[in-house]
Amino acid sequence: MKPLAIYIHIPFCVRKCLYCDFLSFAVGSSEKPEANEKKKEYFKALKREISYYAEKLPGFEIVSVFFGGGTPSVVNADDIADICDALKMVWNFRSDAEVTLEANPGTVTPDKFRIYKECGINRISFGLQSVHDDELKRLGRIHTYDDFLESYGTARESGFDNINIDLMSGLPGQTVGSFTDTLNTVSLLDPEHISAYSLIIEDGTPFGEMYGDSKKTKALLPSEDDDREMYHKTASVLERYGYHRYEISNYAKTGRECRHNLVYWHRGDYIGLGLGASSCLSDIRWSNTDIFETYICPKTVGFGAQKEELSVEDQMFETFMLGLRLAEGVDLQGFAEKFGVDPLEKYDSLFKKFEKEGLLELKKGSAILTPKGFDLADHVILGFME
Repeated sequence: MKPLAIYIHIPFCVRKCLYCDFLSFAVGSSEKPEANEKKKEYFKALKREISYYAEKLPGFEIVSVFFGGGTPSVVNADDIADICDALKMVWNFRSDAEVTLEANPGTVTPDKFRIYKECGINRISFGLQSVHDDELKRLGRIHTYDDFLESYGTARESGFDNINIDLMSGLPGQTVGSFTDTLNTVSLLDPEHISAYSLIIEDGTPFGEMYGDSKKTKALLPSEDDDREMYHKTASVLERYGYHRYEISNYAKTGRECRHNLVYWHRGDYIGLGLGASSCLSDIRWSNTDIFETYICPKTVGFGAQKEELSVEDQMFETFMLGLRLAEGVDLQGFAEKFGVDPLEKYDSLFKKFEKEGLLELKKGSAILTPKGFDLADHVILGFME
C-alpha cells in the first residue's frame, strides 16, 4: 500500500500570541456556549472531509498523523479521539505510525493525556519557546515555565516517551545568555526532539505593529550579530547533549526524528484536513478554504478548493529546496531516477559555484549543505530557483 501522511488543523486557541500569523481563533479557556458550538460544527466538518477522501483515496496506508493548530490540546480530548477513530475506519495505519499532537502548557490534564494515549497518539509536541517567564510574557504566551514543567511531567507520567519541545530565539528582550540558558535547561529535561526557530516579525500581527519599524526593531530586538550567535549556539549546545541536527531547525536523539515532517521534506504524499489545510498528492497540490463559515457548511465543498499541478521543473526545484534543508541532503541518484535527468549536468554551474563558495559539497552520492551553507541556505536555494 502507498504511504500517506495526514495533517489535521485545529484552529482554536485560548488566546493568539502576539507574533502569531497562523490561521487560528481565540476561544478563551472558559466553556462559552458559542465557542462550544463553533468547535462542534468544526469537528462535524472534519468528519465529512474524512468521508470525502475515503472514496477518493483507497489503497493508502497512514504512516503519520499530525494534529496542529492553533492549539489542539485546548479542545475536548474526546473530539480528538473521535477524529482518530474516524481515520482508522477509512485507512489502515502502519504498525509504527507516528501520531503527533501539539499541546500548549496549561491546556492539558492527566485525563486528556489518558484519552490521547488510548486513541493512538504517541508523540506530544509542546510549544514552550523559552524557560524565562519575562520572555514568555512579552510573547503573549498564556503559560509560565512552571506550567510547562507540570504539563511535561504529566505527559511523562502518562507514558509518553516521544516528546518534542519548540524553542524560539531572537525574542524581544532576549540575550545570548538567556537563550543559552533555555537550551541548557531544556536539554537537561531530555526530550527526544527539539525544534528551534528564530522569531519572524509578520505583518498583520501585534508584533508587526510593535516591531515593524526598523528603528524600534534595532532597539527592542536582539541585534543581527546576537541573533546569529544564538543560531550557532543552538547547534553547539544541543550537540553536547546528544542531539543531532537533521534539518535546519530540528534536532533529535537517534531514531527520534519527526517522521511527519520528513514526509514533507522528502516530497512524500500527504493530505491536510481542516480549515486552510494544504495537500500534495502525486505532484498535485491543493488547499482548503480558509473561510470558517464555508468550511463548516455541509452544503458547500470547502475541501480542495484550489488545485495546482506541479510542472516537472517545479518538482525538481522543490526536491532541492526541501532536500537541502536536511543534513542528509539531496539523493542525486534518486533525483536522476525520478526525473530522468542527471542533476550533475543540469546543475553543473550551480554545484561548481556553491562548492567554490564553500556552501555545498557532493558527498556519498548526495548534494549536502556545509555548515556555512546552512547559514546561507536561503541564498543557495534561491540559486536553484533561478
